[in-house]
Amino acid sequence: MRSAGLANLPRNRTTRLVLLTSLACGSLRALRACGSTSLAFGLLRALRACGVAVIAGVFGAAPAVAVEEVDLIGTWHVLVHYRDDHAHNSEAMRWDDRLWVFKPSGSRIRWIEYPIVVFDDKSGRFEHLGTSGAARVVHGWEPNPGQLINIQKGLEFNTRGSKSKTLRGSDEKGWNSQRRSRAASASVITYSEAWSIEGMPDLPEFRRNDVMGSMRGENVEGATVYSTLEVESGGAVLRGRFERDGSRHGTFRMMRAGDIRVVAGSGKTQGQRFMESFAGQYGFTAQSLLGTESLQEYIDEVRAAGEISRTTRMQVRGVIYEWLEQGMQELGQSPKPLKPQLEDLSVRIEKELLDEGRSVEEVVEMIEKGKLRP
Repeated sequence: MRSAGLANLPRNRTTRLVLLTSLACGSLRALRACGSTSLAFGLLRALRACGVAVIAGVFGAAPAVAVEEVDLIGTWHVLVHYRDDHAHNSEAMRWDDRLWVFKPSGSRIRWIEYPIVVFDDKSGRFEHLGTSGAARVVHGWEPNPGQLINIQKGLEFNTRGSKSKTLRGSDEKGWNSQRRSRAASASVITYSEAWSIEGMPDLPEFRRNDVMGSMRGENVEGATVYSTLEVESGGAVLRGRFERDGSRHGTFRMMRAGDIRVVAGSGKTQGQRFMESFAGQYGFTAQSLLGTESLQEYIDEVRAAGEISRTTRMQVRGVIYEWLEQGMQELGQSPKPLKPQLEDLSVRIEKELLDEGRSVEEVVEMIEKGKLRP
C-alpha cells in the first residue's frame, strides 16, 4: 500500500522521474548554496542509481542538458578567464592556459601539468616587447579556428614549470595526493601542494591547496579550485567556475586535446633557460613560480608589522630565495650552480617589495619585461 504522501504521484514512470528530478533540483541548489558540495555529489549519484537524469542547469549552468560522465584519462587544454582583485586594473579580464595530462598508474592516477603551452599560431596571446621578450595580453583570449584545430591535433609544451602528483583513491571516494610534512626547524621555510579531484565521473572539482610556512610562525595557505558546472560533447568539454586564493574569480573551459610533444630545444641547458626566463624570454608569467599569492600574503604581513628591521629584511630575502629555489627544484634543476644569481635577484626583489612598495605581481611583470634581472 502506498503512503498518503505518494498517493497522488503520477503513475507514468517518465512523468514520475521528471517530477522527482524537479524536486531534487531544489535540494541540489540548497546544498550548493550552503557549500555542501560533497552532499550534492552524493545526491547526484543516488539519483543516477535510480535512473533519474539530473540536468546540469541545477548547478547554475545553462542551457540545461543531461549530465554526461567524464573520463579524465588523456590530455586536456585548460583555458581560464578571470579578474584579479589585487591587480592594478582589477576589472580587466585576464587569461591563462595550461595542459593537464592524466595517466593511469596501477590503481592510482598521475596528474601532470604543463603551464607553458605553445601554439603554431601565437596570434592574440602575447604582445611583443622588443628585445625584452613578450608579455601575456590582458584580455579574455579565445582560440581562433586554426588554434582550435591545433588543440585537437596536439600542442607543443615547454617542460619548464611542469609539476605532477600521484593521486590515490577512487571516483566514489575522491582522489587525493599526499601533502609533505611541514618543516622540522624554525629556520626552514617550506612550500607544499596537495591536489585532489572530487565529484567524478559527473561534475569533477579540481582543487590545489598550497601551504608556505615554518615551525616559527603560522602557515600561509591558498587554494585554486576548478568547479565543473557543465559537461559537453560527450564528456570532451568541461566548463565551470574558477577561484584562486579568494582574489581571482572567473570561469574555465577544459577541452580534450590531441597528443602533445615537447617544443624543440635551443641547445641550452635547463638551468640557462630558467635564468633566461627571468629576462622575459619564452613568455615567462607569474604561474611559472610556485606560491606567488602565498608570497604576497607573507609580504603583506611583514608590512603590517610596522618598522622593518635588518633581521626582518634578511628573513624576507630568505623567503624570496626559497621561492626562487623551489621553482628550480620543481624543474629537477639544482639551484647550487646559480646560487650567486639567485641571491642577487632575491636582494633586488626584496628592495622592490619593501622599499618601493610594489606588489609581487608588479615585480613579476618587471622580470617579464627584463626590467629586473640578476
